[in-house]
Amino acid sequence: MKEYLEYVRDESRRCFDQGLTSLEASKRIDLGPYAEWNAPGKIYLNVERAYREFRQEPEDAPWNTLECFDLIYEVAKAKGIKVEF
Repeated sequence: MKEYLEYVRDESRRCFDQGLTSLEASKRIDLGPYAEWNAPGKIYLNVERAYREFRQEPEDAPWNTLECFDLIYEVAKAKGIKVEF
């Protein structure tokens, strides 16, 4: 798990520095060996969490839950993976 989170953080940082949104980054980041994990579309949540840290937002900043589910679906669809919640 630690390696996955470090990988997502590093890839997210690269995308953040390129000016990509968290949604764009989620669609572009290759999950590699992690693609077979349960609900890989949820990478959006991990990328968004990293982006919030990069922007130095408070850890307890609220999430728009409905929007998150929509974006998880969009990422999964873009990657051609099964949607799981």
